[in-house]
Amino acid sequence: MSPPFVFRIDEIAESPDANASTLVDSRGNWMPSTESGANIRMSGGVSGRWYFCDRECIRQVNHCPPNAARYKTFSVYFVGGFGFWVLRGDATSPGEGEAWQPLRFDWDQENFSSFLTNAGQQSTLRVQRTDQEWPKMLLPDIYQTTSMTPFTAYGGLKGELPLFLALVAFSVRKDYLASVLPTMFQQHEWRTHEYQHGRENLRGVVVYVYTCPSGSAQTVSPRDELQQYEEGRLGHYYN
Repeated sequence: MSPPFVFRIDEIAESPDANASTLVDSRGNWMPSTESGANIRMSGGVSGRWYFCDRECIRQVNHCPPNAARYKTFSVYFVGGFGFWVLRGDATSPGEGEAWQPLRFDWDQENFSSFLTNAGQQSTLRVQRTDQEWPKMLLPDIYQTTSMTPFTAYGGLKGELPLFLALVAFSVRKDYLASVLPTMFQQHEWRTHEYQHGRENLRGVVVYVYTCPSGSAQTVSPRDELQQYEEGRLGHYYN
């Protein structure tokens, strides 16, 4: 079950003034810059809106609650023909020493789940099942695997929560995100949708996740509970 948390998903783009410093990787794919001011916040999507996941549903709130504390921030760009670039932190104000990395996965060899990360060893999901809808909703074909399993206990998804929320944002066109996002988490679980994906070339988002104490007696801290959620110990985002 998901612990409570607060989040924001802002659209970002490369600044017009950053063209002179545009980078490419070793294969000629566009690569975002980490220079100050190279990435700017944009309108559209759900930019500037705060959302609260209260264990049961997602709803918009007027502001970040005063008892919330910053947990993690990740920035993500989609590049057609390449996939996702991931930066730990806010690309509009990048931290020193942070670099863009391709989206990667770590594989759990016990339950064959996949962990979303910017620093993993694998380029695809560990295994998939024919009854799963979320892989094609969240991910382009390049991240999917031909290793199939009939066992429903295998093939789940876990990992860095801001990365997961970024993929959720990219799963639908930005114009529809405000109406679709609240429908994707209901009755304690993440749902899928059948809308057209929103993976536009060079679309970017920065996702901020904050802890939010539940108000009831807790045996673990809100930060530790979110970490357990990311590790799949409270259940996977998708099974």
